Amino acid sequence: MEVYGDSIILIGAWIQVLGAGIVSIGNTLVAMGEEGELIDEVGGDLYAIGNAIEATGDSLQAIGRTNLSGGKQEEMLGILGSWLQAAGNASNVVGGAQAISLDENEGLTIDIIGGLVQTIGAGFEAQGSSLSQSAYARLITTGLTIQTYALSIETIGLLFIKRKRIKLGEKILALGSYAQTAGTIIAAIGYSKEFQIKY
Repeated sequence: MEVYGDSIILIGAWIQVLGAGIVSIGNTLVAMGEEGELIDEVGGDLYAIGNAIEATGDSLQAIGRTNLSGGKQEEMLGILGSWLQAAGNASNVVGGAQAISLDENEGLTIDIIGGLVQTIGAGFEAQGSSLSQSAYARLITTGLTIQTYALSIETIGLLFIKRKRIKLGEKILALGSYAQTAGTIIAAIGYSKEFQIKY
């Protein structure tokens, strides 16, 4: 049963890497293009798709952690953090889609809320990982901490966009998304190393 839980966490971590990478590409295209251009629309679509993939990865990690849960504080923090990140990603999908096609202002508000929820979730995961005694807990904690700060940067970018400082906000958002991708990669490498030494 333990190998099942660890496998799901590992798969979820690498799915999250994929999603974060797609979000980074989407945010870069949006920052490069002008509103209404095809490149801007493609970037917006990639942003929504990437967040949906990230939500899937976070959900798998939450399920895997729940399977391994023995009621320890670090496990509970990790489970809560993963579910919060998944909820934040889902909000980003809804907000991003709404900003593109319906009400931009309301979509940005939903997106900002999603970013805040994701930031809190990554913080909980980082805190839980920091309490773990596992061999690669430090590497995983580093990746999750980078994600926490990166998600804060992304949320700041969204706030700039909402306040009509659009180009600056898009650049900040793209920078944050690349930092988040780096954090997800570091954490996923840590989970991979953990898996190798355990099995």
